Amino acid sequence: MVRRSTPGRPTGKYTQAVRLFQLFHRLENSPEGVRIDDLARELDVTPRSVRRDLKALQGAEIELESVDNEGERRVRLARTGKSTEPIRMTRFQRYSLAAVRRAFDVLEGTPFHDDLSQLFAKLAQGNAADPNAANEGLAERFVYIPDAPKNYKKFKDQLYEIYDGVLRSLTLSFLYDGGTTMGMRRLEPYCLVLYRNGLYLVGKDVAKKEFRTFAVERMRRVRALPQAPFTRDPMFDPSKLFDGAFGLIAGGERHKVVVEFEARVATWIEEREWHPSQKVTRQVDGGVTIEFDVALSEELVSWVLRWGASARVIEPAGLIERVRNQFLRAAAQYGEVASTASSAAN
Repeated sequence: MVRRSTPGRPTGKYTQAVRLFQLFHRLENSPEGVRIDDLARELDVTPRSVRRDLKALQGAEIELESVDNEGERRVRLARTGKSTEPIRMTRFQRYSLAAVRRAFDVLEGTPFHDDLSQLFAKLAQGNAADPNAANEGLAERFVYIPDAPKNYKKFKDQLYEIYDGVLRSLTLSFLYDGGTTMGMRRLEPYCLVLYRNGLYLVGKDVAKKEFRTFAVERMRRVRALPQAPFTRDPMFDPSKLFDGAFGLIAGGERHKVVVEFEARVATWIEEREWHPSQKVTRQVDGGVTIEFDVALSEELVSWVLRWGASARVIEPAGLIERVRNQFLRAAAQYGEVASTASSAAN
């Protein structure tokens, strides 16, 4: 005997009680908010049923709010709730918090920055009753000067989708500006990487079945696909992905790299860790020699070039050749300018 659906009750794969739990869990894990149409598709009900369920959550004293993201309406858990147990911090802790807050200014325009701003504001409210916390101006006592940060303000939509994919293990669909693969690509996103004040997404390319790194600002038409969840590889270790890289770009055979530096830049070389495998040796003339085992890359070449004539590559031969070619190209360009200026003067 075929069972008929009850009139007025939305058909779907969940009862309302289970659906409410699923809905709350979805909202709890989506601080950027969710489109109602996406919720309806995931729960296999109509948008009208989703709105009815949202009202049921509000009836259970769960605060919700609607947000307009570039003309697109989303719903999320309200972020205005007050903690009944305010966190008290010492002045040193408040200063440390202000310092961390400034360091994340490079991510302005991203959900990271929005959520951290709200979090820091709540922590500050928890100390409002402390007379020593008033008018300290601690944020003005720590200055962070970023090195050419990227502007993410116009990429907020795609960042929300990337967040959704990373946090919920959903495959992403996108176009990549500058990539060698044409057309739409699919990626199983594993983690975001902050490198030189820029965000990069690491994930497994579905077609190539290999891990790749993508600059977030070059990803276009990004969509997290609720119908395409994936299971994360429990053996994945992001630190190993960059093992042997001098910076972000990994892959390739490792080489023993040896570079000599003049005495005038020796202190700058010694005081930083350029790579975990580095070994720095002070020379009799005051200069230093640095050694490490890394793959040859454009990042490594650029690092040597930044020191100009104060650096000299000893090995490997491949790196010597690449640095030499760059210097010759630069000299030729300046030679042409000098020749042109001389001709004009005559």
